[in-house]
Amino acid sequence: MTEDIARLVELLDDDSDDIAEGAMQELMAIGPGVAGPLAAAVPRMRRYGQLCAIEIFEHLGDAGSAPVLIGLLDSEHETVREWSADALARMGIEAAVPALRAAYRRLRATGTPPDFTEPVALRRALTVLGARRQVLPPLTASLQVSTGPWDAMWSAARLDAVINDLAEHNQVVLYFSLWTVTDTGTYGTHHETLSREFDPHTPWPQAVAIAREMALLETAFIPARENLVALVEWIDESDV
Repeated sequence: MTEDIARLVELLDDDSDDIAEGAMQELMAIGPGVAGPLAAAVPRMRRYGQLCAIEIFEHLGDAGSAPVLIGLLDSEHETVREWSADALARMGIEAAVPALRAAYRRLRATGTPPDFTEPVALRRALTVLGARRQVLPPLTASLQVSTGPWDAMWSAARLDAVINDLAEHNQVVLYFSLWTVTDTGTYGTHHETLSREFDPHTPWPQAVAIAREMALLETAFIPARENLVALVEWIDESDV
C-alpha cells in the first residue's frame, strides 16, 4: 500500500490532467493514510499537482495538513494561494489567521484590485475564521434568500434595495453575479456589466457613491425572473 500511495502521489504531477485527476480520486478513496506522503511531496510539485493536493487535504479534513496549506499561501501561483485560503477556511484552521492576514497585506501592497479572486478568497477566509467582521446591515441580512458555506444570496428582484442599503452603511459594492436556481442545481447566468474598477485613491465617500451608481445601472439590465438570485461582493473601508 505504501508503494501504491507513493506512485499515486507522483501521478498528481503528471503532464496529463486526466491522469492527475484519476490519481487524486484514488488517493481520496484510500483515506487518511495518504496525508503524510502527500504533505512531503507537495513542495516539489508543480501548480496542478498542488491544486490536486489541496483538494485531497480538504477531502480528508485532516488538521495535520495545516502547515502545508499555510505554506502554500506563499506559492508563486495565484490559484494555489487562493485554493489554499479556501481550504483553510472550510477546514476551520484558525491557526492560519496570521498567515492569511499577511497574505492579504501583501496583495494590498502590490495594488491588486480588491475584486480579484485572490483577495476575495482571503477576505472570505478571514471572515469565516472570525478574524474579519463583515458589515452586514439589518435590511441586507433580512433579504437573504439562501446561504452556503461561503456566500449569501439575494433575490435579483431585491438587488436594488441591497445595493442601496450597503451604500447607506458606507460599503463599496465591488460587483454582483447572477445565478439561476433550478431543480438540478444553481448555474451562473450572464448579465450586462459596465466597465468599472475600484480606485483605492478615491476618497471613501466618493468611492461608495460611484460604486452604488454603477451597480444600480447594471441592475437595469437584469431580466425579471423569480428563480434568479445574486451574489454580491462588497468591502468596508478597513479592507483597503
